[in-house]
Amino acid sequence: MKEKKLAKRTLLLLGIITVFAAFQIPKLQFNYDFEKFFPQGDEDLKFFLDYRQKFTPDTDFILVGLENETSVFNQEFLQEVERLTDTLETLPFTNSVSSPTRLKSLIVGPFGPIEVPYIHVSKPELYGTDSARIYQSPDLIGSFFSTDARAVSLLINTAPRMTKDDSDVLARALLKKLKNFEFYNIRTAGRMTGQLYYITKMQTELSLFISLSLIILIVFLWISFRSFWGVWVPIAVVLLTGLLLLAAMSLTGKPIDVLTAILPTILFVVGISDIVHIISRYLEELRNGLSKTQALKITFKEIGLATFLTSFTTAVGFLTLLTVSIGPIQEFGIYTSIGVFLAFFLAFTLLPAILMLNKKPDIASNQNNKLFWYPKMHWALRFTLSNRKSILIGSLLVFVVSLVGISRIEVDNFLLEDLSDGDPHKKDFVFFEKKFAGVRPFELFVKTKDSTNNIFNYDNVVQLNKVNQYLKDEYKAGFLVSIVNFVKTANQAMHGGKPQFYSVPETEMEYQKLMPIISRMEKSKQLESFIANNATEMRFTGKMEDLGGKTIKQYNQKFYQFLEKEGLNNKYEFKLTGTALLIDKNNETLAGDMMMGLVIAFLVIGFIMGFLYKSPDIVIIALIPNILPLLLIGGVMGFSGIDLKVSTSIIFTIAFGIAVDDTIHFMSKLKLELNKGKSLLYALKRTYISTGKAIVVTSIILCSGFISLVFSTFASTFYVGVLVSMTLLFAVLADLLLLPVLLVNFYKPKKAKLS
Repeated sequence: MKEKKLAKRTLLLLGIITVFAAFQIPKLQFNYDFEKFFPQGDEDLKFFLDYRQKFTPDTDFILVGLENETSVFNQEFLQEVERLTDTLETLPFTNSVSSPTRLKSLIVGPFGPIEVPYIHVSKPELYGTDSARIYQSPDLIGSFFSTDARAVSLLINTAPRMTKDDSDVLARALLKKLKNFEFYNIRTAGRMTGQLYYITKMQTELSLFISLSLIILIVFLWISFRSFWGVWVPIAVVLLTGLLLLAAMSLTGKPIDVLTAILPTILFVVGISDIVHIISRYLEELRNGLSKTQALKITFKEIGLATFLTSFTTAVGFLTLLTVSIGPIQEFGIYTSIGVFLAFFLAFTLLPAILMLNKKPDIASNQNNKLFWYPKMHWALRFTLSNRKSILIGSLLVFVVSLVGISRIEVDNFLLEDLSDGDPHKKDFVFFEKKFAGVRPFELFVKTKDSTNNIFNYDNVVQLNKVNQYLKDEYKAGFLVSIVNFVKTANQAMHGGKPQFYSVPETEMEYQKLMPIISRMEKSKQLESFIANNATEMRFTGKMEDLGGKTIKQYNQKFYQFLEKEGLNNKYEFKLTGTALLIDKNNETLAGDMMMGLVIAFLVIGFIMGFLYKSPDIVIIALIPNILPLLLIGGVMGFSGIDLKVSTSIIFTIAFGIAVDDTIHFMSKLKLELNKGKSLLYALKRTYISTGKAIVVTSIILCSGFISLVFSTFASTFYVGVLVSMTLLFAVLADLLLLPVLLVNFYKPKKAKLS
């Protein structure tokens, strides 16, 4: 009676907590801020944050691409472009709109400077002359006009450093306006529209994963326990676990991002693992004739420590993500660890309370389950012990082949690598890469080493023009803007707007004639976002094709070599910077950070095994079956050409933190049997049949839960689903095949107790 009273109080308290948690869920936010993925505390990040205070941020823009079936030099098409330009200028948080129909060339005539439009929209008879002049102006091609003359691009310059809410308002307003226009094709690209798109997909996928996970859990729980009771009890525990974690995220202001969107799935499958072990043992004790109270006491006494240790090691595995200097990955590790301990807490409060208040389940008297599993596990153990040599040789072969595969893993990343080639947003991105310069931001900071050396001095402009030409020809940067462009524009204006004079003057005397025009540009604030610190600092800004972090790194190295060869480093300080470069840098340091995290996890597992058995042999024996699956999955990545990046880096931590649970359950049960004075072979047999069944069931559920992630349209989530499922499959095989062989061949227990 005392136990039932305590159970009722426990359920009442948990009920109150559940109601409170439910009220927090509507407050939960979704966010996708790629700047959160910048390396924390990094010198390059500090430089960039200072850099964008001096100049405008490199991602505060939206590109709108408009395609025509034939040529863009069509009056109806150009009139629609003009009408769209007018509409875009009314959007909230918009500073300016640069449109092909508004572009003008500056000409200095006898009566002063005048501006002549590049396209005379209302005069189609001039389109031939206009198009010829445009395609003789290299800076317009790839920026506002495509090379095939079938598409144009509009650049929306937004307010700097907008909040997520403001960005969403702008993106929604833009998409709504675009629906009123009927161009052959309309494409958009930029941080604001991309952020809104990602968030919408995350909201959809969160619901999908929760639904799929629940369906899979229900199916496999029914197969395992063949009863309604065996389904709803575990489901109630994992659902409450997910609810409490989401409430905790809401209370702490942590939004759901592309990583934490898979948290419910992880918690469902992790939480169900301990529950299956507990319920399986509870039913086993009931079948031995014990009462509910006695069965619960023995269950929690004998596997309580193992369950705590599995939760602890899983949490530690996720907490090793704190070794990575990327905020969202650290937060993913922290909140997943919190969820793991919530699952443990509920397994020892909610679960026993439900078991105590419910009547003895009918499944407890059903021997069919026992008759099914015992022969299967007996056969598996006989097979394992009869093929010890083959298993050891096979494991060694897997080890060697995996190392070869791991040596082929490359560190690389792309801005939209998370989206499939068929994704609409990815297609828009590719459109701007094929038709125009691209979307990936390019930023270069330049500073004169002499603080009195003005960047507009003729010699400086000549040298900077060399840099400009290299960036266009070799670095493949397009849509490139700097003071060099303004100087060339001024020179062209002084020569009647003729395209052949779009260049830096050949002599300083000719250059001095341009200074009145350049001074006028400075006063009109046209150069405000391109120069700083009394014109001793400047920027090159542009866009380029997303060639991948690995290729861009090679480009960077060649660029710095060019500067050294030309002797430009003697007079100027150059530094490549920008959001894209910082994202690339994450992946350069990622491999080392993840390796450090795994080493810490291995040490923790080794310590736990040493604590349980007081034997260095056991530490090594227990670690081998958990290291081998990780090596194997690394080999799979290497042979499959899956790069190491932010989206795949967490796979090893997730897999190790979960896979090691089965080893701990196995070794804990073995220790209990050995402490009863049983021989190693007999203790191994008892462990294999009892715990082995629970390991198989939980592993099937775990694999099935994670494989549901393959339905995601995000590559990162897809890879987590496939690779973690494969790792867990390899882990259960290692625990049931390799671990018993290692124990029999290399471990000699004491006659009585081991501790």
